[in-house]
Amino acid sequence: MKIIACIDASQYATSVVDHAAWAASHLGVTVEVLHVIQRKDAVAARHDLSGAVGLGAKSGLLEELTRIGEAEGRLAREQGKILLHAAEERLKAAGVPVELCHRHGGIVETVIEREAHADLVVIGKRGASADFAKGHLGSKVERVVRQSDKPVLVASRAFRTIGRALIAFDGGPSARKAVGFAATSPLFKDVELHLVIAGGETDRNREALRWAREVLGERAKRAEIVVGGANDVLIADARQCGADLLVMGAYGHSPLRTLIVGSTTTAVIRGLTLPVMLFR
Repeated sequence: MKIIACIDASQYATSVVDHAAWAASHLGVTVEVLHVIQRKDAVAARHDLSGAVGLGAKSGLLEELTRIGEAEGRLAREQGKILLHAAEERLKAAGVPVELCHRHGGIVETVIEREAHADLVVIGKRGASADFAKGHLGSKVERVVRQSDKPVLVASRAFRTIGRALIAFDGGPSARKAVGFAATSPLFKDVELHLVIAGGETDRNREALRWAREVLGERAKRAEIVVGGANDVLIADARQCGADLLVMGAYGHSPLRTLIVGSTTTAVIRGLTLPVMLFR
């Protein structure tokens, strides 16, 4: 098995590599660094212009666009090689076995194909092609989380050693998958685990807490119900306990269903600059 580390020319590339190195060193696996050259917009633009009305010397324009597209393709391949080489050197310096994968196509489709023999997918919070907005997840990240069967570690902009993790738990299936992973994976062997259920002292929450404590056993330093709204509770608790990582299900039950990865960024991910490990 291995870890898929997805890199591009964004400011998150180094952090993705460092998060992957941390995970690989605990799991004893290889990191496959994946760089995908996406289908170029220039091709679509060329087809759009081919149908335009009133263009003089249309054939000359299309030929020029073709030459531009070819040049952009060569540049993208060279850029990808440089990024992959830099990632390879960084991982080797960390003592992590590495494989390189350079592909053409769609990012989401390629990640889903490559993850078949992987334990974990690591991806940056936003990609190079996305307009930067503080706290927002890139649309391709959301799509990877929605379609991936593996845990997805969404890297923050800079890596820091992960010694403490906060698990956001609501009793739902994806959250239970997250707890089970934290309880058994070597990745969390030396990580201090804090588990929080946001809401109130309901029968459902008490039963969920009992289950989580039983599964986590001695690995949990703390597991409790905290009264309050999920967004406020998780942000405050993560800061108070000094969490280095947030672990949660990508799809939740009330009151955490507002925290699913959807078309808009959740308040928790906006409010925290932590890496997030998501389970579907």
